[in-house]
Amino acid sequence: MNPRIISISFIPFLIALCVWVKDGARLGLWQTSVEDKKEIPIVDGMPELGTQTQIIWKEQFVSGIETPIFGLVGSLGVFTVFYLRKLKKSK
Repeated sequence: MNPRIISISFIPFLIALCVWVKDGARLGLWQTSVEDKKEIPIVDGMPELGTQTQIIWKEQFVSGIETPIFGLVGSLGVFTVFYLRKLKKSK
């Protein structure tokens, strides 16, 4: 098999892997919202009296473990197409 064809076949997997690592390489599933926790004092200006946690949800996509799996499936699909074309040409 031509090394150029093999390297082209790995492009979808590498792109998906880069996106997954950029988002934090989570082993969980995809998320469409992210929580932001913020400690605020119960009485303004007097944090020694206690604080409470405020959770703010932001709409944001975070990729999960499915991303590199879909990239691998895509790469295998591209490789299969190239391989079948090569078999058809050799006949």
